[in-house]
Amino acid sequence: MALLHLSYVSTLAEGQSLGELVRDLESFRDRNLSLGITGCIAFEGRRIMQVLEGPFESVETLFETIARDPRHCDVIQIERKTIDRVSFGHWGMVRRPIADVLFLSQLS
Repeated sequence: MALLHLSYVSTLAEGQSLGELVRDLESFRDRNLSLGITGCIAFEGRRIMQVLEGPFESVETLFETIARDPRHCDVIQIERKTIDRVSFGHWGMVRRPIADVLFLSQLS
């Protein structure tokens, strides 16, 4: 079954704290796993980078939701490609430094 690998960057909106986002990561991770979505997320200052992998429709729907989420602004899709297997499957939705995510994403 072909899967979708999608990565994006965004900026945390004014008035949003990184602490609040980090606090909510566990519930986001649980919801994503229930949809078959894995990946990783990175933070650097107010910048966010995330890789999402999973079933096409689930990943596309999640990305559309993120793009409309008022906690994010300047959402830019970096990469979108079909994959045969996930690269971050055993990670859930782990936090990593942005440089690590960029490097690991290039290996997939």
